[in-house]
Amino acid sequence: MKKDNSCSKIYKQEQGITIKIFDKNIMKKVNWILFLLIIILLQNCQPETQNKIEYIPFHQVKVNDNFWSRILQLNYNVTIPHNIEKCREVGIITNFAYLANRTNKNYIKGLANWDAILYKTIGAASYALMQNYDEKLDKQLDTIITYISEVQEEDGYINTGKIYELRTSGEDLVKKRWEDLKGGIELYNCGHLYEAAVAHYKATNKRDLLNVAIKNADLVYSIFGPDKDTRVPGHERIEFGLVKLYSVTKDEKYLELAQFFIDARGQEDGHELYGEFSQDHKPFIEQTEAVGQTPRACYLYSGAASVAYYKDMPEYKKALDVLWEDMVTKKMYINGGIGSNPSNEGFDEPYKLPNLTAYCEICAAIALMTVNERMFLLEPNAKYFDIFERTAYNNFIAGFSLEGNSFFYACPLESDGKYLFNLGWFPKKGFDYLPYKEKAATRKTWFPCACCPPNLARYIPQIPGFIYARRKNTLYVNLFIGSSTSVQLNNIATKINQITNYPWDGKINIEILPEKQNNFTLKLRVPCWANNNPVPGDLYHFVAKSNQKPSIKLNGEKLEPEINNGYITISRNWQEGDNIEYQLPFEPKRMVSHNKVEENQGKVALQLGPVLYCIESADNNDITSVRLSDKESVQYNFEPDLLDGVNILTWQIESDNTSERRTILAIPYYVFSNRGVGEMKVWIPRGK
Repeated sequence: MKKDNSCSKIYKQEQGITIKIFDKNIMKKVNWILFLLIIILLQNCQPETQNKIEYIPFHQVKVNDNFWSRILQLNYNVTIPHNIEKCREVGIITNFAYLANRTNKNYIKGLANWDAILYKTIGAASYALMQNYDEKLDKQLDTIITYISEVQEEDGYINTGKIYELRTSGEDLVKKRWEDLKGGIELYNCGHLYEAAVAHYKATNKRDLLNVAIKNADLVYSIFGPDKDTRVPGHERIEFGLVKLYSVTKDEKYLELAQFFIDARGQEDGHELYGEFSQDHKPFIEQTEAVGQTPRACYLYSGAASVAYYKDMPEYKKALDVLWEDMVTKKMYINGGIGSNPSNEGFDEPYKLPNLTAYCEICAAIALMTVNERMFLLEPNAKYFDIFERTAYNNFIAGFSLEGNSFFYACPLESDGKYLFNLGWFPKKGFDYLPYKEKAATRKTWFPCACCPPNLARYIPQIPGFIYARRKNTLYVNLFIGSSTSVQLNNIATKINQITNYPWDGKINIEILPEKQNNFTLKLRVPCWANNNPVPGDLYHFVAKSNQKPSIKLNGEKLEPEINNGYITISRNWQEGDNIEYQLPFEPKRMVSHNKVEENQGKVALQLGPVLYCIESADNNDITSVRLSDKESVQYNFEPDLLDGVNILTWQIESDNTSERRTILAIPYYVFSNRGVGEMKVWIPRGK
């Protein structure tokens, strides 16, 4: 039969239904419609990123207050250069240069995490470049990254300690890799490499380090996973790093591998379990208590929350909720720190929170903040930023000195000036030749295991990126930091100016400046401390309830909005010049612990706004005799010339054996030990 190309009509009877195929012109229209339908279906099959909460990136937020601006600048000018110099001085950079045949200096056998220390330092410098470009710093990174790329093995493997050991011993390199995943930290180092690579790529658009990371991640993917090597890393971090890599490359295998490392934990049929120290005692979704080393635990939790952000995983969210509740209501210090057991740098029994020997590692503080900012993306509840804020203003920024060049590893809540709490992990034997191994009762300029200084430097530039978050036509204000940004809401550019002297007072002014009228919802966090509770849960509570409540005005008119999930919600058709005056109650508050925290019974702690206070021997004679009765009035005032400008708290007590009264002065906890070694207390005996 001759085919009629001009008007091809074919009829077919099938089960009583007539199917007609139309002529070519009609078919083109049908094909176009089908094509559009397929595109829509494919989009619906992808993760619904357009419906997810997203933070406004930190490099799109300009901080202009008197508090965080100083910290950001100090980090940029002092802390980051200091970290780079220390990496060079102790041999971390030299080791890469040596293996890359770029120096005649000897290889220094350092600790297993030295590679990660350099990666974190690169990440810190990269984030800084995103905020304030510096050609000299950019070129410094180029040189270091060249060494790294030249050290990497042909198949993607990179680990200086292992490569040096195997090159000098002549053993089979491939067979010796990944030998000890329980005690070794090869995969932990990989995770930090991926994060640094993503940061550097975003900062410079250069792919040098990103290519190193991708090559390494592809190697790891070829080795580990279902039906491959089913072991997991003893020290978590690669999970979070893999998700970071996925966020840039959109290569699904990195997300799959991150999920595998989480799901394979606690699976006895896949490997010999490592135990509670590494959170490898039972499957992740069955874990109900936060156990083991605190950074490892929170790195696992933040990795799981990051995977759940991209995938619909209610079982992860359920497990995270239970673990978060256990940490916050039973195992967290009032400074927002975690880790009460120095022997394992980790969690102890519920309510066992000693002050003098509190560990509260800086890396653990950062890990806890990361868990909370990740969990907010899964559920926009203010409780996550209540914990984030408490940790940020207390445990976290206590980590470095006011000069920016000395650091805490551990961060206790009491010091007698004698107990040498500050060193961090150090091998018991075999590394006595390493510098900076002496313990101290104050901050140190560096450590053999210097995980905390570059971690601190890396996280500080990211803080502005958690102030604002957006989902569709809703804008969240999570942190109160003087800043400005522009946000797309309903495809309309809307500028936000936040003016505040927080944390030194509770007044926040927010200007809304849309390009044109814009109907959207604004959500302002109500800190739990401003709503008569120092932290979520009952681990700590205020001695007395305050009659003061947060107040809010819109264009001078007082509002009475409801508070849901810790947020005030204002939905309206915003226009240029709309102004919000937000006043949080601001007065010194006494806190007490749950009665199961034996160490703190009969004691009180003080806070003003989000800031925790302590007494130091630098300001008070014989702090062991200091008491604070419930009747005594506590006053506050700002001292611009003390400790770079702080609010102080004062009250009076009777002097021993006299009728005279003396004034007691308390300073913010985060600035303790900036005037030399001395005594310090957060928890003060409760006088009559």
